[in-house]
Amino acid sequence: MDGSAWEVKLRADTLFASSSRETLLFEKGRFTAAAHAGSGFSASEYSAQSFDGDVDMIWNASLPHAERGVMTWHGLVRGDEIEGIAVLWRKDAKPKRFTFHGTRKSV
Repeated sequence: MDGSAWEVKLRADTLFASSSRETLLFEKGRFTAAAHAGSGFSASEYSAQSFDGDVDMIWNASLPHAERGVMTWHGLVRGDEIEGIAVLWRKDAKPKRFTFHGTRKSV
C-alpha cells in the first residue's frame, strides 16, 4: 500500500446521495483522504495486511477531526482496484456511512 495513490468515488449510503471524488494517499505509513484533509481531517497511520487469493490487501485507518469526530476507513485491494466503506462517527449526531470504489492512480 505504501507509496500508492487511488482515485475513488465516495457515496453516502442514503437514498438520494450523489458521489464525490476523493484521492486516497498511502505514504510513509500514513493515510490521507485528500478532500477530507482540506476540510480538517488529519492524516493518520494505517494498518494493512496482505493475502493470497482473490484479495491482495485489506487495510484500515481512522482520520480525526477536532470538531466533527472521527472518520474510519476500511478497504480492500484487488490488483489495481480498491473498494470499501467509510464511517463518519460524529460527536453530535448519528454515524454517517459511505461506500467507495476506484482505481490506482498513475504516477
